[in-house]
Amino acid sequence: MQIRKLAVLSVLAGLLAGACTRDPNDPMTWARKLNNVRDQQEALNRLANMSVERARPALPSLIALYKETKKPEHLEALVRYKDPSTIPLFVEALDFTEDDFDRAIVAAGALGEFREKAGEAVPALAKAVEHTLPIKSRANGVRLAAIRALAKIGDKRAVPALSQILMTSADEQDFLLNMKAALALAELRDPAAIPALIKGLFMTGRGANIFQECRLALVRIGEPAIAPLIELLNEKNPEVNAMAKKLDFDKYSPGIVPFKAAILLGDLRAAKAVPALAARLKVPAKSGEHKSILIALGFIGTKPAVDVLLNTLKDKKADAPTRAAAEDGIYLSGDKRAVPILMETARSGYVVVDGMKASDLRANAAIDLSRIAGPEHYEEFKALAAKETEVQGKFGEALDRMQVAKECGNKIECYGKALMDPSWTRAEKAAFYIGFSGQPTAGLPLLLSALKPVASLSQDRYPVQQAILQALTRLATKNDKAVIEALEKQIERDENAVRLPGARDLLGETRVTLAVIQNKG
Repeated sequence: MQIRKLAVLSVLAGLLAGACTRDPNDPMTWARKLNNVRDQQEALNRLANMSVERARPALPSLIALYKETKKPEHLEALVRYKDPSTIPLFVEALDFTEDDFDRAIVAAGALGEFREKAGEAVPALAKAVEHTLPIKSRANGVRLAAIRALAKIGDKRAVPALSQILMTSADEQDFLLNMKAALALAELRDPAAIPALIKGLFMTGRGANIFQECRLALVRIGEPAIAPLIELLNEKNPEVNAMAKKLDFDKYSPGIVPFKAAILLGDLRAAKAVPALAARLKVPAKSGEHKSILIALGFIGTKPAVDVLLNTLKDKKADAPTRAAAEDGIYLSGDKRAVPILMETARSGYVVVDGMKASDLRANAAIDLSRIAGPEHYEEFKALAAKETEVQGKFGEALDRMQVAKECGNKIECYGKALMDPSWTRAEKAAFYIGFSGQPTAGLPLLLSALKPVASLSQDRYPVQQAILQALTRLATKNDKAVIEALEKQIERDENAVRLPGARDLLGETRVTLAVIQNKG
């Protein structure tokens, strides 16, 4: 009897000892179960629910499991550890086929999270990006994941592969690849990508284009892009000229080449491009390229640029749309020399349209005057608006803006409150005033507080958001960390709203605003 009791006690002691070695909070408890088919999934779940550092002792066992099974879910179990020892495994997993690609998607995503530490993976990622696949193949997910990874790693050895993808026709690949390649090149900011990005400005696929993405990349590259863009403005880029001839730009998109070149030169605030832009105004326009040039001169805003704008506005031989574009460029420059000229144009700047005297130019001058003029011009404009009989609506809209200037005077805090005015015209005026104020310390916090996610905006507030962005480019520099962080957050939020009408273009403007600011100072 005594012997039986001792045996029972011995068994219980053994069970207790076993229980002590199987602590459910001990990662090795579950690491030992990874090779047991029955317990494997529970073990994976338990380790996944532990903090990374607590679970790290199990990493060798997880690595061994993946090497044995080659299953994508077992590879994914390694991702969160971000352990350099796993990089070779992820690189190896990038070797994929159209029918076997799940591991490669996991691997590309993981390598991107290593960022610059994954430099050794760049050749394999570039090879994955260049993997030719049918347009509708699900395996293109690997190529997209690899592009994102290369952007995060930031190694310029990726530029040739990304440039090649960017320039590949939508007849040969999913056009989303072109878009993501352009955004990746925007992250890398390598002048070597300029030729591909300039070509990308004119590429389309299945009703979409990648102008905004290529535009962003070129603005981020900055100064090195200016000379090639002047060449483009003058229609001397051989590759784009060949594309224009092949696709018959003159028939379907006349003037598109100088039109887009001018937009970019304005984005870059390229003072050295002013002579080329002015000279291009003397070349007969095929479509709206003169307007684009005049707006660019306004963004550049140097004295020579504004001189061109003022002379164009005063030139009565120029057509009305061209003179109106000069008015728009003038207000964007913020140059107060324009105020008396705009006032006089609003008063007597009639033009002849189809043989009839028309007030289009006057109406546009009134609007642009109200965007730039201060409170000292309120009474004169009010008297002018009171006599208006032909375009009362436009003059009334302009007077609404001028009323804000009268109410706020030179008090920037007052304009800050007006940014939230229900009237979009009054809010827009407030944004322009703050931008023209030259007071970044007081003005930037006001502008940032009024910046809203695009998903929360009604479309009539889009011009206010645009005015806020323009004001930020006037006041902020790359040293304003709060502005940089706010715009980065804005972009992250707005990327989820691109299907809203007009939201993608506004997102593009926000991205370019950030790039312009990062080029300043």
